[in-house]
Amino acid sequence: MDTALYTILSSAGTAGVFCVLFIIGAIYPRSVVAGKDAEIAEYKQALEAERERANASVAAASATRDILAAIQLGRSIGIPGSGS
Repeated sequence: MDTALYTILSSAGTAGVFCVLFIIGAIYPRSVVAGKDAEIAEYKQALEAERERANASVAAASATRDILAAIQLGRSIGIPGSGS
């Protein structure tokens, strides 16, 4: 940043300090903050949906494992109709 611009803005008082902070990125407009908040909320919803899908797939895998174990047990002890 040009030192002359910095000198002019800092000598302008409160408005100058605000302008300097805005230029260096320490102060953001409300629309930017609101946009980021909306984006974060969207990411949180997507994360929650992903967790629900993961939990559902774990439950399905567990049920499949239990079914396959029961079929295998039926075959090993010779239960009629179990595919042996």
